[in-house]
Amino acid sequence: MSQRTRAALPLPAHAAAEHHVRAAASVVFNLEGYTVLQALDRPLGGRRVVVAADAAEGACPGCGVFSGRVHQRVRQSVKDIPVGGDLLELVVVKPRFLCAEGACPRRTFTQTTDQLPARARCTTRLREAVVAAVLDSGRATAEAANAHGLAWGTVNAAILGHTMVLPEVDKVPVRALGIDEHRFATAKWFKHPDTAVWCRVEPWMSTFVDADTGHVLGVVDGRSSRNVTAWLAGRSEAWLDRLEVVAIDPSATFRTAIRKVLPTVDISVDHFHLVKLGNQMLTEVRQRVVREVLGRRGRKQDAVWAHRMLLLRAGDRLTEAGLRRLENVLDDDAYEQVAAAWAVKEHLRRILNAPTVAAAQNARIDFELTVAAAGLPEADRLSATVGKWWVEIKVFIRTRVTNARTEAANTAIKQVKRTGRGFRNQTNYQSRILARSFRRTRRRSQIHPRAGLHAQV
Repeated sequence: MSQRTRAALPLPAHAAAEHHVRAAASVVFNLEGYTVLQALDRPLGGRRVVVAADAAEGACPGCGVFSGRVHQRVRQSVKDIPVGGDLLELVVVKPRFLCAEGACPRRTFTQTTDQLPARARCTTRLREAVVAAVLDSGRATAEAANAHGLAWGTVNAAILGHTMVLPEVDKVPVRALGIDEHRFATAKWFKHPDTAVWCRVEPWMSTFVDADTGHVLGVVDGRSSRNVTAWLAGRSEAWLDRLEVVAIDPSATFRTAIRKVLPTVDISVDHFHLVKLGNQMLTEVRQRVVREVLGRRGRKQDAVWAHRMLLLRAGDRLTEAGLRRLENVLDDDAYEQVAAAWAVKEHLRRILNAPTVAAAQNARIDFELTVAAAGLPEADRLSATVGKWWVEIKVFIRTRVTNARTEAANTAIKQVKRTGRGFRNQTNYQSRILARSFRRTRRRSQIHPRAGLHAQV
């Protein structure tokens, strides 16, 4: 609400020297472009601070002509950041200027500043503080709103306004692109209206990340080939021409989508997931053999079960004590198949750790010989997977481009979802993901906050 100010309040002396010394209260309050006129304690608790802008004139929003003729002064109560640990009431004495242009349809206009734009009900530094609390510190929107005396909608509007100005994807130079999926919400069941059959729906979303910087470039619904193809097809030709390699998990869906839009770009398969497949093969063999030998599941008194995590560790990184314990487990004739599966897993790791493609080719020959000697159906399936993805494996060995930063982005996305206790509105969900990723990437790479920005709708 605005009202006329009392004449008893002293106003800042604008006619003084340009570099005047601020009063102590103005220095402590530190609201840029404003001078503290009055500060007092309220009878029921809290404080009231009265300020006025230092500028003696303003530009008319209708014609742009500057005017210093004051028609009247009004008071406006706005929200500001807490000072001294408590919320305060900020009262701004705003002059209403008379427009100096006679032909302008606006006769009067109120003063606007960087801290208090037109029709603002809270200061710019307060909006920046709540945005930083949610996006940088990871606080919940409701918590940040309560701490700063604002409504949830006000904080959410500030976040959405921040995400409306982000780097345009086509203007971000990307050499290596990472693609991965994550679950947007828990699986839900619904009854089909025509067949009356209960159907399971898993809400997935696909994430596109700069594999070099970790900057989240986009988030789309679903994890199908159609959605990935649509996002890639929406990029400019210049942006697609700069791409050299795309890192993905061993997903045939993603590979099909990339080949459809980018037939000449190299595809690198993430080695972490290949090692995971090798460990999964070893675990399946161990579980099957234990049931065949003991007729039950493994227990802590069984050496092969007690050392199950030791079997999954990299053999070349084990200590001498670890190697001795591993030998005691694998020397048992009853678990000969487990030893063979462990050897297959280690040969797979040697392929992925090869320094050159030629060395990887030689390591693959040893891998195939080991698989043939093992005679395990689980190892045969692993060998078939390696064969299907051999071209992508060679690209990984040559470029060493992985999905590590994409997985890190998914971890941050899950943290955003946990903080918000889940999201029903996908717009709010995506806005927090994109804005938080951009702010973190900007801090790491020192991107200028206004470099290449545009309004995203």
